[in-house]
Amino acid sequence: MTPADRDARLADHFLEVREIIRAEEMWERVPERAREFSPDNLEGLVKFAYFGGFIDMAAVRRLLIVDKKEINRLRAKWYEEVREQGCWLC
Repeated sequence: MTPADRDARLADHFLEVREIIRAEEMWERVPERAREFSPDNLEGLVKFAYFGGFIDMAAVRRLLIVDKKEINRLRAKWYEEVREQGCWLC
């Protein structure tokens, strides 16, 4: 996959996870700064959807296009962030 292909897929995944969050009627909880596509905002939306129980870890891996090793690192980082900062659900 070329970098351009990967970026296009990530942008599509942003739209997909945005719709999942909207379907759960939780879009109003997403901060304004996170409502436009960027890789960081995609990660934030996916983290929000995961902790909200809207998606499972398999969906997280697919949406972020990461392997098991990377998802384990991300999950540990996310749990630490939530412990320290809370989340958009709070």
